[in-house]
Amino acid sequence: MTRTVARWTRAFGHFWWDFLVGDTPELFVAMLVLVGVAFALRHDRVAAIVVLPLLAIVALLGSAWRGRVRVKRQPPAGEG
Repeated sequence: MTRTVARWTRAFGHFWWDFLVGDTPELFVAMLVLVGVAFALRHDRVAAIVVLPLLAIVALLGSAWRGRVRVKRQPPAGEG
């Protein structure tokens, strides 16, 4: 019984890790930062309107750059 519960708990954790983080942990971290900044700027609407989209753009560009770097490092199909 205890092993079954431990196995289900581990599977549940793996599911959420894969669902939230997946292949792009930088986007998960960026999302946490964006939520934190939004919470910090909740009383300053003008700053939030400027800062949050800029942070989102930086996060997406950073993720795209990281993906391109990863693809360049992989050998072409059929080699290696």
